Amino acid sequence: MLNRSRTRSVLAGLLVSIMALAFLVVGCSSSGGGLGGALTRVIGQAFAPETDGNQQNAVPLGDGTVVLLQYDDAGTLQDAVVGTTDADGNFVVDVQAQPVEAVVVQGMTNDGDVDISGLYNPDQEPIEKDLDPATSIACIAGITAIDDGSITEEQLGESRVQNLEEAAAAYIVANPDFDFYDQMDVDAAVAAVRSATNDGADPAASGAFSSSAGL
Repeated sequence: MLNRSRTRSVLAGLLVSIMALAFLVVGCSSSGGGLGGALTRVIGQAFAPETDGNQQNAVPLGDGTVVLLQYDDAGTLQDAVVGTTDADGNFVVDVQAQPVEAVVVQGMTNDGDVDISGLYNPDQEPIEKDLDPATSIACIAGITAIDDGSITEEQLGESRVQNLEEAAAAYIVANPDFDFYDQMDVDAAVAAVRSATNDGADPAASGAFSSSAGL
């Protein structure tokens, strides 16, 4: 189903394999299971950019496949299809407590396949966060930083996730021609967000993306 390249390969390689193997739990509520530890409930709504007109307008990603990504004790990213969103893009997932996890919602828009994702730090009950292009850029940035050894999953805590998400949102605002459905645009956004935040260690400086318009 997925054909994303380069930046999204960390996610896509896992997601392609599980589509054929994992058992799909029908409905929008499910359990992450499998890795031990206390459960934390994650509640959210997935939004994809409009494909006709201004992409800064988002629409609910209804009837999407919900995939949970978790790191095991060896630091390997594990995956499981854990449910579906409802018609309005809402999902509820029970996840095992650990430093960081990701939820990915796969769905279809008029522009084709789309993956909307976000990072969670499941240390409280419950966690409520909606997913959109900004959280998706932050999610790809964070997991890519772990994958290339720049940071560890333990370092991708709440403050880093917040810095990445705020920077991603600022990047999108500063680049009105940004196209979430264009792989090169997503690659550029991820690289800019990682650079501006030192992989989430610092908030992006004011105006950090003012010169990136048109890239």
